[in-house]
Amino acid sequence: MTYDQFLNYVREQSVYELDHPEEYQASINHVVKNNAVELDAICLHKHGESLSPTIYLNSFYEQYLEGRPLKAILEEIVSTLNNDLPKLEIPASLYDNYEEVKPQIIYRIVNYHKNRERLSACPYLPFCDLAITFRWLVHADAYGIASSLITNQELDLWNVTVEELFKVASQNTQRLFPYQIQPIQELLSNYLTNDPELQDLCTASPSGLPIYILSNQNRINGSTCMIYDNVLYNFAKSQDCDIYILPSSIHEVLLIPANHNINEEALLSLVHDANRTVVNNTDILSDSVYRYDVSRNRVIMIQNDWKQE
Repeated sequence: MTYDQFLNYVREQSVYELDHPEEYQASINHVVKNNAVELDAICLHKHGESLSPTIYLNSFYEQYLEGRPLKAILEEIVSTLNNDLPKLEIPASLYDNYEEVKPQIIYRIVNYHKNRERLSACPYLPFCDLAITFRWLVHADAYGIASSLITNQELDLWNVTVEELFKVASQNTQRLFPYQIQPIQELLSNYLTNDPELQDLCTASPSGLPIYILSNQNRINGSTCMIYDNVLYNFAKSQDCDIYILPSSIHEVLLIPANHNINEEALLSLVHDANRTVVNNTDILSDSVYRYDVSRNRVIMIQNDWKQE
């Protein structure tokens, strides 16, 4: 079965496996994710509702090629679709009302180079080799979050500036997703066995260095915490030195006090290699390392000699 045949099979068969299939329509959407990663997804539309669960199918096709039975794949997809059916309905007109959307506007940081095409259609602010983008938080629970990228079209509709978006998003993001800094040793038992990104970075990092993880409490897009108000400043003051910032992924960054004899080239090589071997393409933040200069309250990029890929 070719890839296109697989997509059509899933689209046609998934609806028939649902309760009341006549109420649903399935479609295959080509989606451009973070870092310009292109994926194909099945979207399940229930008549009269605007929210639609989405499941990306690329990895399922890889499982099929490796010999997993189609029946088992379809059962997992249908089970996930059933569990992800929307539990709330968002009026389409809500997006037109800035005051209604305003409390749920948040920001994220992404790699500028890898997302430059998407950035041409949305408001953003540059930050080193990154970009601060803005999103509308539609829904959040223990299973994850659903959000929508704010584009230039919404900016014109709402008649607001990028600077105003940043001010609002800064307050909301820090309120909705509080930051957390922990010594990496405290998280070893909980995360290392399930997080190859952190495992690789920690195993390869120079021995004897104190390492801290900065993320939000949800551990989703937690690298954004590095631009929270006074987070780096207060941590640097507590360590009485500058801080190296290693972008483990979009979900967290590693903090290393700069009061040791640290080889910056070794840190750059570490991040570069991890991004090529263990970090998912959609989760890569940057190949650079950053140094927070506490005396100037400024983040400085330490760029490597490799070209961004």
